[in-house]
Amino acid sequence: MLNLKKVIVVIDPHSESQPGLQKVLQLAKLMDFDLKLIACEYTQYLVEGYYFNAVDVPGLRNEYLEERKAMLETLAEPLRANGLVVETEAFWAHPGHETIVAEVDSFKADLVVHHTRRHGAISRMFLTNDDWQLVRYCQAPLLLVKENIWKETPAILTAVDPMHSRHKPDGLDHKLLRVAGDLAERIQGDVFAMHSHSQIPLSGTYPEQAKKDHKEAFQNLMKDFDIPTARQHILEEAPEFALQQLERALSIDVVVMGAISRNILSDVFIGNTTEKVLDYLESDVLVIKPDDFKARLTP
Repeated sequence: MLNLKKVIVVIDPHSESQPGLQKVLQLAKLMDFDLKLIACEYTQYLVEGYYFNAVDVPGLRNEYLEERKAMLETLAEPLRANGLVVETEAFWAHPGHETIVAEVDSFKADLVVHHTRRHGAISRMFLTNDDWQLVRYCQAPLLLVKENIWKETPAILTAVDPMHSRHKPDGLDHKLLRVAGDLAERIQGDVFAMHSHSQIPLSGTYPEQAKKDHKEAFQNLMKDFDIPTARQHILEEAPEFALQQLERALSIDVVVMGAISRNILSDVFIGNTTEKVLDYLESDVLVIKPDDFKARLTP
């Protein structure tokens, strides 16, 4: 269930638009939760010994954070006027994702909202961006938002893996579908479910038998949920490409998918479906962790 009592929105002070706030306002119309706006700031110019010598670097840093705090308060004012309980805090944080993860634990957040953008090839390879690191380490549900606006009746696509061929824990698919159903009920949207598979060359499995196994596993999973057959999709394609195809065909607003924490070497050389698709989907992505997920700030 998506039981929201406390929500963190990560604000980018350097961005003119704040799509995360826009999505939270849409949720707040239908749910009652407390909100915390945070900003994670760091600049080499205010690192002692980097640029200044005799200057009071800690004092300048505090002044810098006070300006960010004032900006957060400006954003919070109209939210409070609409009845929301809003806290604000600016952190000196490097890397930012570690502070966000710690704040999730301190604030007892039920959801983290973070704006994500397309990344370059190098950062994609080594997973240096905060949003990807949050996929790996944030224990709370993570809503990675783009610039798009949800439709009046949002379309929510849930990516499941009933064969667990990518090592997702048992029970995660059910959790994903329950969360998607709860979100759809609250924002008056429609839930779609998809499973994709692609045959591995020389895997030793006959293609026709593999297709049958995947179809049966998907159908058995869907028996537990009241999702019309017309909204159930199984594709013979790699997950990242299947998601792109359905996103366009169904005009999807939110993709719900799972993620598990793994060691850094497997992330670099194998990759994670959730991390792969972030740069290619136009829709928002709601990342859910298994119940036994444990956040790890070091591999």
